[in-house]
Amino acid sequence: MAQHNHIFIFGLGYVGTALARKLADKGWQVSGTTRDPNIHKMAGAAGWTLLPFDSTSAIADLDAHLQDCTHILSTIAPQEKQDPVLRFHRDIISNFTGWSGYISATSVYADEIDDWVDEDTPPAPATERGRVRVSTETDWQETTGAEILRVAGIYGPGRSAFTALREGRARIIDKSDHLFNRIHLDDITGIIMAAMSQPQPRRILNLTDNEPAKQGDVVRYAAKLLDVPPPPTIAYEDADLTPMARSFYKSRRKLRSVRVQSDLGYTLTYPNYRAGLEATLKADKAAGL
Repeated sequence: MAQHNHIFIFGLGYVGTALARKLADKGWQVSGTTRDPNIHKMAGAAGWTLLPFDSTSAIADLDAHLQDCTHILSTIAPQEKQDPVLRFHRDIISNFTGWSGYISATSVYADEIDDWVDEDTPPAPATERGRVRVSTETDWQETTGAEILRVAGIYGPGRSAFTALREGRARIIDKSDHLFNRIHLDDITGIIMAAMSQPQPRRILNLTDNEPAKQGDVVRYAAKLLDVPPPPTIAYEDADLTPMARSFYKSRRKLRSVRVQSDLGYTLTYPNYRAGLEATLKADKAAGL
């Protein structure tokens, strides 16, 4: 990747900031949007160009900021059943000729416990959030030819089962046959960078580990690594869950990615939650968590 590359990231949050840091270390110029004041401070020191983001209005002079960019990535989820970036900036973004990517979610797939789900599985979401994701993916593909990055449950340093256990809010919710996959932050950024170096417009990639597991298995293993007792198991029927949390348990699926290896030649650093949690705990300790 040449040093003249310049990425604009809509949504410098957990994933976007991690990716920006890795690219900046390789000499990339970074621009983007964020609402986080801490990222504003860090980005200022790093020489990044940051713009405020408001989902209800357009970004001033966005066309000028994109003029020198070679890559754009959006990590921003749909809001009010539409994509806030394309809502106000479709005309500008449709003229962009470099690489573009959209971070989506695996909620686009159906409730499927028997067969494996990969990139060739047609979307059939069981939730309204998943249906909005599918339409947003199509919107990005038609506007820019964007690559679609369907990300499983995200975890990594400062954001994992360890965090919930330390804060006393970890729970084990038991629902029969409920399996899901996850993906470590380092593998998310690694796969995105590999996709940018081997571009293919409209490509769909599943960013997922290789081992679907129950939520309780992950929490129990994290508790074991911390040497603390795991929280008691609560039956799904008895759990007091928010509508957002309940929607998570609505679908079961066993995910895999075929194209991450076949198209990109990328091998996961953390192919299962055990390896990922062990690395995350080391990183947390190094950060004083």
